Order: sequence, then C-alpha cells, then structure tokens
Amino acid sequence: MRRAFLIPFAALLAAGLTACGSTMPGTVEPAEIDIRTLDTGSYPTEPLNAHDDDYKPDFITMPHIAAMRLSDYVVPAYEIDPKLKYSQLPFEITRGSLPSELGIEPDLKPIAARHKLLFGFRTTGFDQKTSIIPSGWPVKTRQNTTTISTMVMQFPDVERATAAAAEFHDADLAANRDNQRVPLPKYPAARAQWRPDAPFLRTTLAHGPYVVALLVSSNGPDLPALTALAQKTYDVQLPVLDQLKPLTEEETYQLPWDPDHLLSRALNPNKFERPAIGTQALYNLRGIIQYADDLSVAKQRFSAMNADRFAVSDGTIVARTPDAAAAKKIVAERLTPAPVANDAAAPPNVPDSACVEHRQDAFNFDIKRFTCVVAYRQYAGFVTGNQLLDVHQRAAAQYAIFANSR
Repeated sequence: MRRAFLIPFAALLAAGLTACGSTMPGTVEPAEIDIRTLDTGSYPTEPLNAHDDDYKPDFITMPHIAAMRLSDYVVPAYEIDPKLKYSQLPFEITRGSLPSELGIEPDLKPIAARHKLLFGFRTTGFDQKTSIIPSGWPVKTRQNTTTISTMVMQFPDVERATAAAAEFHDADLAANRDNQRVPLPKYPAARAQWRPDAPFLRTTLAHGPYVVALLVSSNGPDLPALTALAQKTYDVQLPVLDQLKPLTEEETYQLPWDPDHLLSRALNPNKFERPAIGTQALYNLRGIIQYADDLSVAKQRFSAMNADRFAVSDGTIVARTPDAAAAKKIVAERLTPAPVANDAAAPPNVPDSACVEHRQDAFNFDIKRFTCVVAYRQYAGFVTGNQLLDVHQRAAAQYAIFANSR
C-alpha cells in the first residue's frame, strides 16, 4: 500500500514533543568551516544537482506534484474542531486508487475514469485514536468518537465534477440499500446519506471543477449532529479551496518542480528524486502537519519555525525560514518534530546544531531513536537515526550539502 512508504516521514512527525536537546554554542559562520574536516561517514556531501543536472519529473509523476499542491488547501479535521487533533496518514487520490472513505472502490473506479479524475487528496482526523473499517458501511474500532475524512478531487471541468459527484453518491447508495438520503440545508446541491443505526454520514458536493466528499461520524447515530458536522466542514473547507486556482489538464502536466532547489538541499542518501507524497515532496505549513500524529502539537511546533516552505526527502526535512536568525532559533529552541526524552550530544564540529533522544514506543517501531537539527543561512535540516554516531554523520552531511548548495 502507498501508506507504507510514508512511515519514515510520519515517524519523524510523531506527537508528544518536548523542548529539550543540546546545541553547540559559538558564533562561527558557515563560510569559516572547512566541511572536508567533518565526519560524514559514507553519506553524500554534495546536492544531487551539484552538476546543474536538476531532476525533471516525467509525465506520469506530474499528478503527484498536483496532489502536493492541493494538500496545502485541504483542511485537516483539527481546523474544523481543535478537539479532532489526531490524524491518520494522508492519502493521494488517483483514478486507480480511491480512498475507502469514499465508498466501495470497484464501484467507483469506473466513475473516476469516465470523468477523467486528475488528482486528489484525503485527510482524516479524530478526537480519540481510532480506525475506520470500510467493510460495507463503515464502522469504527472505538465508539463514542468524532471523525472527519475530507476528500478533494479535481476534474477537468465543472460538468465532469458535477456528474462525478452525483454518480459517486448514487453508486454508494445502491451498494448500501439500508441507507437513506439526507438533506444538508446549507448545501442543497450536496448529496448525502446515512444509515439510521450507524454513526456515519457520507456526502459528495461538486464545487467548481472539484468534488469535495466527506465521511463524518459522531458519538452515536445522531443525524442532527452529523448534519451539523458535515455542514461545518464544508463551511471551513470550501473558502480555503477557493484560494487555490484550479488546474487545466494541460497545466497539471506543466507544474514547476522545486524551482527554489529546496529538495536538492536535503540529505538524500538513496538518491530517490521522483516526486511522491510523503517521501519526496514539498509542502506549506498546512500540508506538512497533516503527517503528524497529534496536529495540536505539530501545528504549534511547525508554526514556531516561521518557515514558508518545507521539503521532505528520504526521511530528511528541510525548512526554509526568512533569514539565518530564524533558522538558528529553530536549533536554539530545539523545535524538532519528534517526541523527546533526553538531550543528546550535538554532532562534533558542526555549528548551529542540536540533537535529541526520543521516547521509545513499544508499539511503534518506526520512530528513530535520535533526531539532529542543523541550521545554515535561512535553512534548517532535520535528520534521524537509531545510532548516535550515524545521526551525527547524517547531520554533518546535511550541513555539508547546505554549504555546497547554490
């Protein structure tokens, strides 16, 4: 499943953050450091585009870039209701891979293909940690919880989006014969349904060339509560979506990729350059925090970085801040996006750096033991590892890549 590839990045964004760590004091400027003296182990010290050979995405990968762009305008449940702070890993929507929250995939794929779905993105949040099981009409593993799944899909034009929204709903209703249609008074064009003995409501709404679908649940089979939750979600989501210019099919395949060379500044040991949600990606604040377990913490931490853009590359995160002072502040305040247990030694001879040791979770084997952060000019880079020597070498390599980048 696509979700498995997101785990290293998501682990770096796990919740329960605490400000502690260690820094290397001093006022040495990066230009004064001979990076050849740093212990970088076997890690690369030059950016992948060191020879002016920038990666050019192929035709197949361009919709992934469009989905990343869209993710910055898909509102997480936490913005609908701050109580819904826990998240599930986001999901990139394509014609061949539809989220289970939308309905029974084999019934819906022909509709997506017929109306030429271009790309999409799904985000899910809960007020308590739970899972949604999509067998037939959905159920939750934990009752008395509130959940919101928002799915935004772009089609080539208004007509196709309108038809797809109606057909998604009709196919879903036909597959769930115990369900009943439900009106959303504030959104009469929305098509909604629920099952009277279940705490879920599903709705689809065409909004320009987009289909905005929701799967919401309340503590119990409470139709007024479900209706209010769906309408509130649309109230928040639609104005945000209106801020994003829809793409034509042609524009989808002409999007720029990393024009500011932010990804090329990230340590990428495996040299994997193909754009992919969660593993080789670019985000704004809203986009990146959706990979965290606890958005209330992630939003506070990432907002405090004062960064306008984030790159994710092979498990490394690079944040671009307004200036060098802001980047150094990230190090000084140890704004690492990871659960912290103790201070750890900073990497030797790497200025403006800090390392922390994480709390270990017996049920989560994906969280690395250590994270180090380094600052260089207006950039801050985060690297992780299970061995302190290894993460020190990664941090030194990240610093060297910063210094060698144009």
